Amino acid sequence: MLIKNGNLHDGCGSVKKGDLRIVDGKIAQIGEKLEAAGTEAVFDASGMEVLPGFVQAISLWGVNGSMQEIRPSSNDNDERSNPITPELDAFYAFNGRAASVQQLGAYGVTSCGVAPSDNNLFGGTIAAFAVEGVNPYKMCLKRNIGMMASVTPNLKKTYGTRPAAPMTRMWIFTNFAEQLRKAFEYKETQDKPADDKLAALQKVVKGELPLFVSCDSLTAVERVREITDQYPDLKLILVNGFGLTGEEEWIAQRKIPLIVRTASNPMEEDAMTLDLKAIAALAKKGVPVALSGTYTNSLPIREDLLWNGAEMMRVLHDPEQVLSMITSTPAKILGMEDQVGALKEGLRADIVIWSGHPMKTYQAKVVRTYQAGRVIYKEGDEKTCM
Repeated sequence: MLIKNGNLHDGCGSVKKGDLRIVDGKIAQIGEKLEAAGTEAVFDASGMEVLPGFVQAISLWGVNGSMQEIRPSSNDNDERSNPITPELDAFYAFNGRAASVQQLGAYGVTSCGVAPSDNNLFGGTIAAFAVEGVNPYKMCLKRNIGMMASVTPNLKKTYGTRPAAPMTRMWIFTNFAEQLRKAFEYKETQDKPADDKLAALQKVVKGELPLFVSCDSLTAVERVREITDQYPDLKLILVNGFGLTGEEEWIAQRKIPLIVRTASNPMEEDAMTLDLKAIAALAKKGVPVALSGTYTNSLPIREDLLWNGAEMMRVLHDPEQVLSMITSTPAKILGMEDQVGALKEGLRADIVIWSGHPMKTYQAKVVRTYQAGRVIYKEGDEKTCM
C-alpha cells in the first residue's frame, strides 16, 4: 500500500512531508509524489503525523496467562527458586494469548522487550516481540538480546523473608562480583561437568551479550561500575536511572545506554529519586536514553510511553529527540535497529499514523496502526481490556 502526504517522522530526529510505500510488510520506498502502482491501496495522511511504532525497551508484558486460562497470572518470568539463573530465556515465559488482548497498538506501541523479573541477581536473557498475534515463534523479533541482572532490594524482599540468601546488599554485590569473576575464568573441561550458569555469564564478560543491570540508587550504579570495569569487553546497560544527577561523566564519556523505567509504585523511595532533568542532561551529552514503561503486567503499560514522553518534554522541549527515546533508541539498545524503531527503507513497516504529534499534544489520537504492514488498529475500533 501507499501512505501519501503525511508528515514523516523518521524517529531519528528528522521530519519531512512525503509518501511511504509498504511492500511485503516492509518499508520499500520513501519519497515525494509517489504514484500508486496498479491496485495498490492508498491512505491519504494529509495533515497527519506518521511515526514509527513505539518500542517498549523492557517489560514483563505477555508473561502471564489470560484470565480465561487454567493458570492465569502465572508470572512465568519470575523464577524464585534460585537468585542466580542466567541460563534461563525469557522467550519461554511469553504467552501469546496474554499478549494479544491488551491492544498496545491502539496506543502506538508495536514491539516490546520482555525480560526476566528484577527478583534475581542474574535472571536470564531478554527477548523482544511484536504486539499482535498468538504464536510466540511468529511474534518474536529477537532472542538473546542481553542478560538481565538486578542489584535492587527486590532480591531481599523475595528471598530474605524465607529466610534465605540474599538477605543483604553485602551478599548481592559480593555475588555479583564473584559470579562475573568465575565466569571470566571459566573453562569447560572433560574432567568436570559443564556449568550452564557460568557458561551463560561468560558471554557477558566477553562482550558477546550486553548486561542490563537494574539499579535502585546512585550508590548501586557506582558499585556496578566498579565491578564491571574489570572486564573491558563487557557491554553495560543501566536500567531505571534512579538517583542519577546528570553529572556522571563516565556514563557520558562511554555513552553507556540508559533505560529509564517507570516505577510500579511511584511512592516508593527509589522512584522519588528519578530526576528527569538529570536524565535530559545526560541525553544532551550523547548518552543513549530510552524511555520505558511500568515494570508490571498491568494495563497502564499501554499509556506509559506516552506519559513518560510527555514528562520528558517538560524538561527537554524537543519532540523529535523525545520521540527517538521511544522508537529508534530503544530499538538500538535492544539490537533491533535493523528491524524496527524508525521510518527507513528496508525496515519492518511498524507504523502509526496520528492525528497530531503525541509528544506535543494530549489531543493526538491514533488513526491507524500497522504491524509489518498489516492494520492492527484503526480509529473507531473498540478498545477492550480483555
